[in-house]
Amino acid sequence: MAHRDGLSRKVLLIGWDAADWEHINPLLEEGLMPTLDALINRGVMGNLATLQPVLSPMLWNSVATGKFADKHGIHGFIEPDPVNGGARPYTSTSRKCKAVWNILSQSGLRSNVVGWWASHPAEPINGTVVTNAFGGVRFDPQKGWIVPKGAIHPQERGAELARFKVFPNELTEAHILPFIPDAAKIDQKKDKRLSSFAKILSDNASVHAVVTALMESEPWDFTAVYYDGIDHFSHAFMPYHPPKLEWIKEEDFAMYKDVVKGGYHFHDMMLERLLDLAGPDTTVILCSDHGFESGSQRPRGTPREPAGPAAWHRQYGMFVMAGAGIRRDERIYGASLIDIAPTVLTLFDLPIGQDMDGRPLLEAFEEIPKVKTIPSWESVEGESGMHTGEQQLDPSQARELMQQFAALGYIEDPGADKEKATESADIEGKYNVARTLLWKGQPETARRLLEDIVRRRPWEDRFLHQLTSCYFQGGYLAQTERLLCAIADGNEPGTASAKLLWARVKLARGDLGGALRALLEAEAAAPQNPGIYLQLGEAYLRLSQLKNAIAAFEKTLALDEDNARAFLGLSTAYRRLGENQQTVDCALRAVSLLHRLPMAHFNLGVALTRSGDTERATRAFETALRFQPQMINAHRYLALIHRKEGGDREKAHLHREELLRLSRARRRGDRPNESRREQLFDLPDIPNREERLATLLKERPDPKPEEEKSGKTFVMVSGLPRSGTSLMMQMLEAGGLPPMTDHEREADIDNPRGYYEWEAIKQIAKKPELLDDESIQGKAIKCISMLLPALPPKHRYKVIFMMRPIAEVMASQQAMTSRLGTRGASLDHDQLERGLRAHREEMRRWGKTTPDVEWLEVDYPALVSDPALVITQLVEFLGGERLPNEEAMAAVIDPALYRRKA
Repeated sequence: MAHRDGLSRKVLLIGWDAADWEHINPLLEEGLMPTLDALINRGVMGNLATLQPVLSPMLWNSVATGKFADKHGIHGFIEPDPVNGGARPYTSTSRKCKAVWNILSQSGLRSNVVGWWASHPAEPINGTVVTNAFGGVRFDPQKGWIVPKGAIHPQERGAELARFKVFPNELTEAHILPFIPDAAKIDQKKDKRLSSFAKILSDNASVHAVVTALMESEPWDFTAVYYDGIDHFSHAFMPYHPPKLEWIKEEDFAMYKDVVKGGYHFHDMMLERLLDLAGPDTTVILCSDHGFESGSQRPRGTPREPAGPAAWHRQYGMFVMAGAGIRRDERIYGASLIDIAPTVLTLFDLPIGQDMDGRPLLEAFEEIPKVKTIPSWESVEGESGMHTGEQQLDPSQARELMQQFAALGYIEDPGADKEKATESADIEGKYNVARTLLWKGQPETARRLLEDIVRRRPWEDRFLHQLTSCYFQGGYLAQTERLLCAIADGNEPGTASAKLLWARVKLARGDLGGALRALLEAEAAAPQNPGIYLQLGEAYLRLSQLKNAIAAFEKTLALDEDNARAFLGLSTAYRRLGENQQTVDCALRAVSLLHRLPMAHFNLGVALTRSGDTERATRAFETALRFQPQMINAHRYLALIHRKEGGDREKAHLHREELLRLSRARRRGDRPNESRREQLFDLPDIPNREERLATLLKERPDPKPEEEKSGKTFVMVSGLPRSGTSLMMQMLEAGGLPPMTDHEREADIDNPRGYYEWEAIKQIAKKPELLDDESIQGKAIKCISMLLPALPPKHRYKVIFMMRPIAEVMASQQAMTSRLGTRGASLDHDQLERGLRAHREEMRRWGKTTPDVEWLEVDYPALVSDPALVITQLVEFLGGERLPNEEAMAAVIDPALYRRKA
């Protein structure tokens, strides 16, 4: 196919499972990967964010399809076998959508696909497929080459390509000693690690021999090749990699310390041959699906559970892209596995399916190409080479592949019990889909899957812990607490990870003391766990202790320098402090690591708006909405940007309408029933853990919901008398939120624009029904600080609490009582100051620890001196209550009325 620049475009996609920049960079500095170094210098490089769960069959099919696992249908290593019973490996027949080679085949392009996960049996595409079952090739002296059925397409090329198979017994000292110099000293009857090494090396040599033969012998437009060597070398030998871990024996360290380094060097040598065959005009994409722990965070052993080896995986893989029209020696940010397929389609000037979850990496191109889209490639007719569903995997091949997965620790030993194997496969598949859904932010869908799994396997802690996380993510706090206690035999959680979740629940309930206590206990149990400091930072954000939050996020990064959520937290803290450049820097770093962080894009948009760069701010807000369409404040900013001179009035109207729709939905309480959330299960006080779980998880109809809360939310303006509450009421009124006032107290010299008081609120302790009046809903209410604890608990409150220096408050109060001729408290100056300060601190504690109270503190001097920053905070805090007119809110402020300054 002719490319847009007139050249014939060819694309080479190389997969290095588990390759990690953390390991590669030192090797580049040592000069041990010269081919990769040269490729980087003539192209772009960056991190490649992985997906959840970090399991290779799921990940590499997301690379091939541009879709998450819940869409492409490969949900792990094995699935129930509907034909023969028991379980079978996931295969190409299990994939529910087209891979990029199907789309290219349909578009008249020729592809080679070698070794790809779940590519067996081979699809009859336009080109050649050598599947991940090629390792089963055998040679019989009487019968010749024996090729597993379906391992190669076209089938008639089987014997021709089988001869490229490399067997472990063909390896010589010349192949082995660069990796293990003292291999001759190994007693292979006792130590099987050398034979494991030989199999990994020969398997990857086989893949390489086949793909280079295909590239050299026939024309092609697209070649995709997958090497599992780095992943398998790392799982087998990373424990022996320098620096030496304290629990590794000296003799083992000395014997195997160079294997992983040698594995990377071996891949660089294979890369050199691939690039020679591809030629300079071919666009090359080299990527990995995840990283691999190689330093101090290496786990001590591997969990004895299916997919336990994934504990070694890091969240970022590597990405390099080079070729004609690609930028040179540059970094790109925010790439993910799901972006590879859309990028390949863009290289071939083909449209991207709108049902793909990824995006083309346009920032890698010297000239941004015009991206075409279609609703879906699944509805495009024509021969794509996908199996129709009639193709079945040979049972003997299935057993061989499953035995290989079990040997690697990714699945349980299937054994002979077909019923048990079927159930295990079904549970693992659903569990993996649930984890994908949770990662995508769909806890309700995940919950149904996890509850079914836990009913069937209530004794497996990994399922129970995932269900607790799901409950918390879905807002089911009571269920989270009860399940955590059930796991801990009726006590508070004991493990560091469980304590972290326990702290999040406490924080969500407003129990600051309980949350901090749990976090400190978690820190004592696992002081090197970056997740603890990440959560501490998020807790401090909730408390508006922004400097403490920054310190906690920085400690997170000291332990995990690529923690995207720590950079997100920093960007939020700096945004709230009004530090625009630092907000931009941290938000960009966050999205460069993990693009799907809507709040980071929002923070970036806010900082750019404040800096006057509305064009880039618009893109940031639009990206935030792509990931989180119901983000009210992003719609608000876009409405304001487009409403200004030179903006797009139609877009302003659309965002305003969406904002109002979301605001009405929020005010109506279109959210999951809170009382229903508290009743997903009901644990009686049973001391025995198994009995508790059995009671928790037994089948039963859903309980009837209890009486719901009223669902009303009130905006309250509060603070000490003379702290700026009247000014805040004026601002809210100007912004579009009407005040609840009876106008009985007239304006005077102390408050020339009015007091905005509602006399009846003083009776709230005796008459809690005052707030039941429908006419009050949607209005701001001024409420003196002393009355806050008397507010009826059945409602929800957003409290804007005015903070003014105590000395200024006292001076203003004294001036007012002197003018009125009234008598205040019979206290001397110091006693009054201590009393006011103590009362204010008591109210602040009340506001930050009381359930159903959201609390925003507004510094009065800062409001007068820099209203834009405070107004932004108000807009975000109020959410969907009203669309504010920010200019009108700022115009209300008259610095001349700030008369009693400390």
